[in-house]
Amino acid sequence: MSTTAKAARVEQTSASKLPFLTAGQITPEALRAWEMGCTQFFLHKEVKDNEKVKKIAWGMQDPIVQDWYLNNQAKFDALTFKEYIAEVRTYWLPTDWADAVHRKMLASVQGQRPFAEWAVDVQSQNTLLHDTTSHLDDKNILYHLKSHMNTDLAADYYAENVTETELHKWIEKKEAVDAALRAERTRSRPEKKNMMSARPNTKVNNGSSTTSNKTFVRLPPLSDVERQLLCDNDSCFKCREPFAGHTSGACQKGFPDGMMYKALTTASIAAKKLKSNGNVVAAVDVNNKEKNTVAVVMLSAVLGDGTDSGEECMAPLQTPHLRWTCLLDGPAVTSPISVSALIDHGSS
Repeated sequence: MSTTAKAARVEQTSASKLPFLTAGQITPEALRAWEMGCTQFFLHKEVKDNEKVKKIAWGMQDPIVQDWYLNNQAKFDALTFKEYIAEVRTYWLPTDWADAVHRKMLASVQGQRPFAEWAVDVQSQNTLLHDTTSHLDDKNILYHLKSHMNTDLAADYYAENVTETELHKWIEKKEAVDAALRAERTRSRPEKKNMMSARPNTKVNNGSSTTSNKTFVRLPPLSDVERQLLCDNDSCFKCREPFAGHTSGACQKGFPDGMMYKALTTASIAAKKLKSNGNVVAAVDVNNKEKNTVAVVMLSAVLGDGTDSGEECMAPLQTPHLRWTCLLDGPAVTSPISVSALIDHGSS
């Protein structure tokens, strides 16, 4: 209902000068400010009641508003200033403007805002509702502030046992309690920060007993030989331990420290296996996955003339091969060699 979407504002150089309401969308806040400016102007100029409307009507600078006044000038000039403001509100503000301001005010909570700032905001919204049925009295404003303050302030408020019921004095007491609470929070922040910074760093890498401030040397990549040794000896590719009995996904040791790591060799794995076997003189590894092996079945040649007797001889027993993992040493090698020797037990 204006020539521009820009909100109207009030301009007044001094209290004795006519206030202007600039062209734009008239809001409850702008109209209230213009009303207060007009009241100051009347007091300084001692304007008579029957002349107030005609003195200030042209202070509304929007051409559409001025045209509206011209079309009803005789009617409006006969009104009191309070009645004229009511006409402006009815015509230029949204129909539900008072309900909208009222709902916004009742939904307002303090949150983390200073209490004084929040209390002023609530009271300022209530002034917009002056001369309307939605305007709250001091008792209801006090009740709203009391029931919508933040929980920390409410706890301190009830601990102080404040009994004041007059709104202005009650707000002053609340501001004092809120200021003390905020000062205590400000003092406690540096202490918490110092405690956090002084706390030692005790985080430990899952695969090492060294603390996080120790330099960690990256592991060298696995060579083809090491990779094959790990594959052949039930090893973990994460902790790189032979005969680990677990896979990388279930490893609880983590990666070893690269600074202490030694490359895997056949000899080191054999030594590891002998060490794990304790005092056993000879470890025998039975591979249950191998199929039973039977000697080649040949026709029996028991006759002296070299001819077959026609009778067959079958091995009475069938058992898996028995293998012995042992170390071979000699002048032809620089280090012991791990071999898997076949034990002739005569049953296959």
